[in-house]
This record gives sequence, structure tokens and C-alpha cells, in this order.
Amino acid sequence: MFGTLFIKECKQILKSMVYYIYVAVFVIFLSSQLNGELTDQMERPLPDQESYGWVASHEPSVVMEKILAELMLETYRNSYATYPMGFYKGVRLNQRELDDVIKILEDCSGKSWEELTEDMEAHFSKYNQSSMEGALAAQTEYSVPVRETLSYEEFGADMEEICKIVGAGSSYRKEAIEGGVSVPMTYEQAVEEYEALCEKDRITGAVSRLFSDYAGIILSVLPIFLGVTRCLRDKRAQASQVVYAHEASALCIIGSRYLANVCMAALPALLTAFVIQMPYQYHANTVGVSPDLLAFLKYHLVWLLPEIMIVLAVSFFFTELTESVISIFIQVFWAMASLMGAGTLTGDFSLKLVVRWNALGRTGEFWAQRQQLFINRGFYFLLSLVFLALTAVFYEKKRREGETLYGKIFKRRK
Repeated sequence: MFGTLFIKECKQILKSMVYYIYVAVFVIFLSSQLNGELTDQMERPLPDQESYGWVASHEPSVVMEKILAELMLETYRNSYATYPMGFYKGVRLNQRELDDVIKILEDCSGKSWEELTEDMEAHFSKYNQSSMEGALAAQTEYSVPVRETLSYEEFGADMEEICKIVGAGSSYRKEAIEGGVSVPMTYEQAVEEYEALCEKDRITGAVSRLFSDYAGIILSVLPIFLGVTRCLRDKRAQASQVVYAHEASALCIIGSRYLANVCMAALPALLTAFVIQMPYQYHANTVGVSPDLLAFLKYHLVWLLPEIMIVLAVSFFFTELTESVISIFIQVFWAMASLMGAGTLTGDFSLKLVVRWNALGRTGEFWAQRQQLFINRGFYFLLSLVFLALTAVFYEKKRREGETLYGKIFKRRK
């Protein structure tokens, strides 16, 4: 019975225009994000290279110096970048607010504003800022030394004051600071990173991780439309009476629908990941690395599948509960809140719906944090089963008692 219903549901999904729109949007989004060649970032570093890229540092002294450098530059221009709702908002301070920020800068550095300005101008005068490379080097190598007696706790309290002055979504909030700061990678670090890329990720693992990062963004919302469409189909077709009279159990009906939607929603992501991984399998072979041929499948099952499951489970539950499209708004809000709440684009998994690792490689860092990823995805896997069970319970209630919920009002079907 379950197998028959499952196959029937899959066929129904394949007849739906919504599904093909879902596939098209997913493929277009991923193609736009992963349209560059990544192999140039997978070459063994040479001793005399100009740059080896960047690495995150959590060393308190380095974090404080780099954060103060950013604060100094923004204060000098009186232009602060904030992202209060996930979108850029430039902030300009009045003179009183500016004086408060300058006082904090002076307290943290142990220097006057005039001395800080002179040091900054002297630093930038050493670089040819007419070129992109020179301007970037001047920016990234600039730092503001802190006074010797400044503790990390005092620094944190000062940055909280800066957040109150500048507003929400600035670079000085606690979550952003805990994400660390980017510092130039040394040759030794670059070699270590390359060897980890080859030995642990076997190249294809890093590509699959980057794919999962981008795919996770769009999959935090897109499957909701499949779930809502399926749950409202019987109502639109006025087939509720026929379905309620079906001899199969509520769990069998809801379970087959849910599993069919999960499989059909996961299929485009799986196939796209496989296609994107193929060129990098060849690249791995050319540099003498045995690629992980199943990396796309592993990351799909661990990273993306639990997300698809929870999004669809939420859509099934709220759509059956309200017989409306309210779950779309709930899911969009949840996805946006998860994205905006990220303190960093690489890690900090906690229990966020959308987990991020927006970098190719940084293998050592990822492997140190991957246990957090497993806990996160395991949590959402179990939570999706809870929502599915609740949906089946409510569905059975409607079948037996003939009740439909509209907001908070129950109406008995005659």
C-alpha cells in the first residue's frame, strides 16, 4: 500500500508545473553562484608567491588590532557599514556620537586621535593605491596596536558600546568578532592547507562542501512550495471526502506524500552536485590525488537532505493545520533569520537552519568543527520526524471527526 501510494505521488509531482519551476530556479541559482573555475585555487603553493590567500585568526591580540583598524577607517570616513536586516545600510554619525567612538578608540589604543590619524596616513602612504593590488594590500595589512593593559573582556565591552552607537548589524557585534579576522596566510600554512585539501577532502570534498553551502541557501525556502502545493491539492480538487474515506492509515497517506516530496526535491540537488563534481574528479587525477567519488552523495545526505526534510515537514504541518499558505511566510522568515544571524560565513553551525561554509577548502578548520555540523543536521532530521508525526495525528483527527481548522475556529463538516 505504502509503495503504491509513494509511486503515485511521485508521478503526480512530475505532472506539476510547480516542480519544474522548482528545478529551474534551483539550477539557475547554483549555476550563477558556481560559474567560475576553481582549479586555480587547488594548486600547490610555491615559495615565492606574492600571496597565499587568507586564514581566519582567533588570536585575541590579532582580533583586537584588526577590529580596531576597521573601526579607525570607518570613523575617519564617518561611514559605517551595517547589515541590520541582511542588507547593506550606510550609517553616518553626528558629532556627539563621533566623539564617543573616538574616545573608545583612544582608550583601546592608548593614543590620541591625532596620533592614530598620523599613523594611519603614514601606513597608507607606503602603498601605491592607484592599483587594485596596492589598495588591497594597504587595507589588509593595516592594524591598530592596542594598549598593553587592555584585556579582551574590556575590548568586548567597548565594542558593545560601539554597536549601540552605530546600530545593529555592524562588524563590531559579538557574533562577528567571535568569527575571527582574516590575516595573510604564510607559505607553511598554505602548504598545510593544500595537503589537507588533498588528503582529507581529496579535492572533491571541498567542491561538494562549497556546493552544499550555496545549495543550502536556496533549499531553505524552495521546497516549501512543493509541500504547500501538495497539501492544498485535495482541497482545490474538492477530493477531501474521497481521501478521508481511503482505507490506508493517516500515517501511510501522509508518509507516502512526504517521502515522495523529499525524494523529488532532493533529486535535482543530487544530480546537480554530481555534474558539478565531475570536472574536479578529473583535476584530482591530473595532480595525483585519488578523488572521493562519493563526496557529492555524502555531503548531500548529511548537509542538504535534513534541511529539505525539515522544510517540507514544516510546510506539511502548517498547511494541514491551517489549510492556507501561511507556512510559506513562516519558512521565509525562518530562513532569513538564519542567514542574517550568521556571525561568519564559515562555521558557527550551532542549530541554525542554514549552515554556511562559503570557502573552498579551509579543510583543517572544517574538520575541527564537523562534529557540530553532525549535531545540527541530526537535530533537524529528528525534528522533521516530529513534525511529520504531528501532521499525521492532525490529519487522522480530521478524517475521524470531520473537523477543519481555520485560524482558531473549528467548523464541523456536515
